[in-house]
Formats: sequence, structure tokens, C-alpha cells
Amino acid sequence: MRARALIPAAFFGLALVATGCSDSATTPAPEAASFARQNPNTGQATFGNLIAALNNVAVNINNLEALNDLTVADVRVINVEDLLNGNNVEALNNALNNNDVDVNVLRDFLNNSVNDNVVIVNDVLDIGNILVTEVIALDVNVLSGQVTVFQF
Repeated sequence: MRARALIPAAFFGLALVATGCSDSATTPAPEAASFARQNPNTGQATFGNLIAALNNVAVNINNLEALNDLTVADVRVINVEDLLNGNNVEALNNALNNNDVDVNVLRDFLNNSVNDNVVIVNDVLDIGNILVTEVIALDVNVLSGQVTVFQF
């Protein structure tokens, strides 16, 4: 919770409360959509992935548009608070401040694109009761077809 006090409220819009989507036991997950807590030791999303995604918003938007056959099971949502444990909050603040325009471009893209892949990402967000204003980054792996949505 301390991290939120350091990050400008503009990044959160009206969604300043945690959604609880980081715990698969409390979030219904359809068709294997992943809302589970991620473990950096298993090749899952890490703090470094988050910072890289924040620094490459335009690339990840283009990659999302280019994916073929994306399904709900290919999309996972990571609660950023789960990644902050023991990591440098200042690095996250700097990345958010340096990329605030890109974060807003990403949110606009998610709100207004009719691309099939965006529709699927939005379906996963809806299932988890996550607002687009809570999304700060995407990490799109074109080789695996996996999309990681970072939510704060």
C-alpha cells in the first residue's frame, strides 16, 4: 500500500482500490484465464518484465494487434502490488512518470480499438472486474502468443 502513496493519482483514475484479482481462490477464472499470484522463479512475470513493458508500450500495442488466434487462456493479469514485494518502488515511480503519456495511449487503445485481440483482453478485464484505468502496461510475447496485462 505504501507504493500507492508515491505514485501520482492520475495513473489510477477513479480506481484507487485494489481489485483482489491477484488471488485465484477469490477470483473466478473462466477458460483458464490467469489471475493468480505470479512467482518470478517459475518464468512468470517479474518486476523487470513490468518495467520493460512500461518502456515499450507502443511496441506491445503493435504486437497485440499482430497476434493471431488469441484466446482468453492466453491472457493473464498481474497485480503490480504482487511484484513490488522487495523491489524498488522508486524504479516503478520513475517508469510511470517517464511513460505517463504512453500509459494513457494504451488505455485509450484498450477503450477504443475494435481489434479482436483487444476485445479478448477486455473480456478478461471484465471477468476480473478490472477497469481499463487500472491497466498500466501490456507485455505481448509474439512467439508464445501470451499477453500479460499489468494492473495497479
